[in-house]
Amino acid sequence: MQIKRHILSKTIALLLAMQLFLIPFQAKSRIEQGNSSIEALIWMTQQYISVLVKIRSLQDKREKNDSPKLKSKR
Repeated sequence: MQIKRHILSKTIALLLAMQLFLIPFQAKSRIEQGNSSIEALIWMTQQYISVLVKIRSLQDKREKNDSPKLKSKR
């Protein structure tokens, strides 16, 4: 069970990293489709914030699962 959880967390981390990597390319595509640079920059910022919120949420869940109180109750 621990190995599955480890693989899942690594997969999620990889996918989030890929998402962060692809955001600038999506923004360039938006500019090419007619959006202004400012609109693309605002969109990029929103996308980065969204990913960072997901990462923080996953960190909080991981810390909660790794807490000593939770382990002692099991």
